[in-house]
Amino acid sequence: MSGSLDQQEHALFEAACTDRLDASSYTQLQELLRSSPESRRHYLDYASLHSDLFGTLAAARVRARLEEMIEDPPIPAAVNGTQPAVATRWLLGVFAVAATLLMALTLTGTPTGPDQNPDELPVAIDLQETSWPGLVATITRVDGADWQADARRYEPADLVAAGEAIAIASGLVEIEFRQGAVVVLEGPAHLIAEEANGATLLKGKLAAVAPPWATGFRIDTPGVDVIDHGTEFAVSVSDEGGDPKVNVVVTEGEVEVLKEGQADGGRRLKAGEGVRSSGATVEAGDDAAARQLTEQLPDREELNNAVVIADRWHDWEPGIEGHPSREGPWRYYTNAVSPFGDPSGYAELVWDAPSESYRPVDREKKPAFRRYVRVHREGGHPGLGSTQSGRKLDHYSISAFTVPEDGVYRIEAGWLERKWPHRWDEDQVLDVAVNVNDGPRLLHKICDRSSYLTFRGPLGELKAGDTIYAGVGPNGVDYGDRFRWGFYVVREKDPPAAAADLAAHP
Repeated sequence: MSGSLDQQEHALFEAACTDRLDASSYTQLQELLRSSPESRRHYLDYASLHSDLFGTLAAARVRARLEEMIEDPPIPAAVNGTQPAVATRWLLGVFAVAATLLMALTLTGTPTGPDQNPDELPVAIDLQETSWPGLVATITRVDGADWQADARRYEPADLVAAGEAIAIASGLVEIEFRQGAVVVLEGPAHLIAEEANGATLLKGKLAAVAPPWATGFRIDTPGVDVIDHGTEFAVSVSDEGGDPKVNVVVTEGEVEVLKEGQADGGRRLKAGEGVRSSGATVEAGDDAAARQLTEQLPDREELNNAVVIADRWHDWEPGIEGHPSREGPWRYYTNAVSPFGDPSGYAELVWDAPSESYRPVDREKKPAFRRYVRVHREGGHPGLGSTQSGRKLDHYSISAFTVPEDGVYRIEAGWLERKWPHRWDEDQVLDVAVNVNDGPRLLHKICDRSSYLTFRGPLGELKAGDTIYAGVGPNGVDYGDRFRWGFYVVREKDPPAAAADLAAHP
């Protein structure tokens, strides 16, 4: 959309979004909206990317109403790419109020009254555009794959959404799931990527390796379900002779095999063991071809040479109203007066119960970036970008973890998805940065128009008490930057080779 705005439109819309609309600009904006249907369309589209926009133009009571809606608790996670009904109603309400305010400005020059029911207003909105991307896996290798008819033809680095199928007639496809498990699929095969840590194999063979941070990785089949407990295993499904026949073999670690409909207490298999399922029967068995497929798994020693120390998503704890986080090793900040990487200028966020998030103190006061920053269980929102804030800073939403013991650390299975896919023309819309203490950035990645990225990388040898800062910034400008993310902090089990040699030969 940005390419379709002329210079005057962009300046006025930008000023309205960032609380810099003076009396003269306000008059210009009114005249523009009254005289140009095209500008009215641009304005409403622009507002859909920045739902706080109309609060700066409307009466105080209408603004309060809109901000109250925006401050609702985070929308629940999408299931298979769709939003729950409560999320849909929330979005319709926000955009209905925005549409009401726009109609009032363009037709009468004054905002509408707050008592009008927004649910009765006709609002044209594509709800698909407001859903999370729902991406759960990445294609990491394609080797001689012949795709089944009508199946999507994947390339390396392609992203896979929840519920999408990977169907091959022959060849190999390697898939890395968001939580870290790696699967090699051999055709003919049909796999459905169900979630970040699980899939359904309807036909064919696969081999899988699940690192410690992906423990619980699950493969469902028509006969049995397989749950990883830190392992390397293979599964095959065939439908010869009627009932599906399923084989499960373990080459490293341990898995749990559940019969169809069984919730827990399944049969445990250790390295070298296997079972065969046909109908209601589950008995000891083997599948040499499936076992051999595990040799195609990537040779990555780091997948098992680590212990999970922290989990950004599951370690989350709510706080006490108006107080910063004080339970556990996590703290939450924004870089109020210094660039990311200089914690001397960070401001610690405090718990805000109505929004179920950590937010800046006195967030309604100037500067305006305070109003937007938040950290909640699923993710959060950065502040204004360097082109919008008076200090020319990108204001990050920062999660900080204090290291409990000495060791060699790294980030694993990091991922981020942005709320507004395909709603803005910019290729680079968010960035993720990680550093330790006041040191240089050790990780830095840009989220592009796909609205999804993954990240991992070494943090080096750290001491107890060192702080890992992981932040999400607006990358210059804040438009529709609500995000969800997660990552693991892991410590290597074995010391680096150089350190081991030094210890052996002081």
